[in-house]
Amino acid sequence: MDRPACVRRSTRARSCALFEHEAVLLMRWLVLLLRSLVLAAPRAHASEPVTNFNVVLLQPSAVLEARVPSVDALAEYIKAVQLALREAVAGSQDENKQSVGGFIVLAVRPGLQSKVWIDFDQLLDLKVRKQIALKVGAVKPFEAREGPVVFALKVALWDGKESKRIAPLPAEWKRSAAAAATASAPGAAAPEVGALVESIWNE
Repeated sequence: MDRPACVRRSTRARSCALFEHEAVLLMRWLVLLLRSLVLAAPRAHASEPVTNFNVVLLQPSAVLEARVPSVDALAEYIKAVQLALREAVAGSQDENKQSVGGFIVLAVRPGLQSKVWIDFDQLLDLKVRKQIALKVGAVKPFEAREGPVVFALKVALWDGKESKRIAPLPAEWKRSAAAAATASAPGAAAPEVGALVESIWNE
């Protein structure tokens, strides 16, 4: 039997209210984070190795609040990652320079462990990928609590255009999500991004 219209409207209203509340909380996180980063973010100039566009938070605000010790700790880590990324790209040979946009995807979990995935709109030169993974992976992360913290930096290399994608989806994540979907019952919810990251951490 269909629910009364007033109940359906009430359910939709609650869903909208929850969505709006979560959006406000995530926006607050982004504002605080960008305030911490604004002085360190380099401006784009001609032939700039890296242009930083924004930070993409990939988990709900409640998860971030539980797992990130402070906005400042996250901001300091991002600044260090941006510097390491710039050094890695600036050191590439002329023949390996590509104008391309995409994402540097990062996960930090308890025990000062970090993981890097590279997700650009075009296939990146293998040497450059390895150099980015090496440099960025060497940055000491903040001490996450309770579980992994997952986010991405939206960037472009060598004056490339900003990616039109809103969020990243590295190839490793695609494979894992597809395998999980195949093994799950029809209609099952997709794994939370932190659980997905944990499942492929050692790949």
